[in-house]
Amino acid sequence: MNYIVFDLEWNQPTAYHLMVRDPFKLNGEIIQFGAVKIRDLQNPEIIETYSEIVKPVYYTKMNKGVEEVTELTEEILLQGRPFPEVCREFLDWCGEEFCFVSWSPNDIYMLEDNMAIHGMSVEGLPECYDIQLVFDDQITKDGKDNALSYAMWRFGIKPARSHDALNDAVNTVEVMKKLDFSDGLEGYEV
Repeated sequence: MNYIVFDLEWNQPTAYHLMVRDPFKLNGEIIQFGAVKIRDLQNPEIIETYSEIVKPVYYTKMNKGVEEVTELTEEILLQGRPFPEVCREFLDWCGEEFCFVSWSPNDIYMLEDNMAIHGMSVEGLPECYDIQLVFDDQITKDGKDNALSYAMWRFGIKPARSHDALNDAVNTVEVMKKLDFSDGLEGYEV
């Protein structure tokens, strides 16, 4: 089984009235996929990486806040590939048998929404483990949604640049190395 630790960056509408609402409210459009493949949650060593820029079709004007934190510009995104192409390539890269691992549930929800808006079936997407929950259960125990940067600070991990999808996937693995997954995933409900 492959464990795909993934992160997505997405653009948002530049104003609320510009938000796509049909066929549903689209809170963000994926502009970058980043993922690492590991085989063992107890010893999460990266065996392969994936990174790709997506050319947006719904939110083509960069939200200034998103551009500031991701350092992705409209010019960079013009070089990206269409979402359906990148998403299919990404899912093929994941392998035959896999599950997702992410920091918070936001990425899997965003992936599902973007697949749906592009007419792609979300049937067959695997379960997704939320490492943020394991971190809270084992470390902070405060019931809060702590940022990945906080977890890294808490463990004294020097981050790769954040808000880059691949770097955030790598950063998540570094946090995972400090957690006990036998205990953390026992009874975990996805």
